[in-house]
Amino acid sequence: MTDARDPNSTPEQHSYPAPPPAPEGGYATPYAPAAPAGPSRGKGLAIASLIVAIVAFLGAFVPFLNYVVFIPAIVAIVLAIVALARHKAGKPLALGGLIVGVLALVLSIILAVVYTLGFAAAVSESLPRSEGGSGSSAAPLEETEEEAGPAVGTRENPAPIGTVVTGLSGGSPQWEVTLGAPVLDANAAVTSENMFNDPAPAGTQYAMVPVTVKYVGAESASPMFEIGVEYVSAAGTTHTTSDSFAVAPEPQFDSINELFPGASGTGNVVIAIPSADAAAGTWAVRPGILADPYYFAAQ
Repeated sequence: MTDARDPNSTPEQHSYPAPPPAPEGGYATPYAPAAPAGPSRGKGLAIASLIVAIVAFLGAFVPFLNYVVFIPAIVAIVLAIVALARHKAGKPLALGGLIVGVLALVLSIILAVVYTLGFAAAVSESLPRSEGGSGSSAAPLEETEEEAGPAVGTRENPAPIGTVVTGLSGGSPQWEVTLGAPVLDANAAVTSENMFNDPAPAGTQYAMVPVTVKYVGAESASPMFEIGVEYVSAAGTTHTTSDSFAVAPEPQFDSINELFPGASGTGNVVIAIPSADAAAGTWAVRPGILADPYYFAAQ
């Protein structure tokens, strides 16, 4: 049967959502997924942890600064852990920051304790001691010191060449140091040693002294970093190896490597000293990092 419909009748109405407005260009913009979080943040944390860790590690070797470098060391460790846990990028850097940060933290604690003990020992050694019995008094001690004059090893009463001085660390002997026969006018020997050695500056001359060190501590140490040799003129001016960049004749003191208990080494030190009254000056030797200078006669 044919369904006859009235042509004038209204067709059944249906509701459809309105289409979205077309963009100005006349075509729809394709959907762009959100860019994933880049690895730059994770890599930045890793780099930051490594840089902070290196700064803390270097600071651990600086006296007094090592009392506070544990703070950046801890910061470096935290940054490295966060970078390792949350980000894939920069993991080798983060791991390096973690390792260096832990080393810096441990070193800062150990070296702070070592420097504290050394400083306390130096202060203890510098304090006057009374070894008299119960009947001794301060007045006779002062009179005795005045009569005896300055102690041997001071600038006013320098020790003779060949005297052995012992350097302490934490109250225990660590170095035995002595000077050999100096050459106060070593210009010829120094300038002929190396073609790049310049003549001594005007008014000065090269002086050379052989230094013998023996390590008597419990572990090991390098004399180049712990033993200091200077020259103090009669006028009171101090002169060091850094005043001129002359290479000392062999054997050189700076060439002595790390020494273990009982080992010793000898090497020459060259310093440009004032030519005037050269024999009236003194050699100042520091037998340890925190040791006070011990003075020897110029020759």
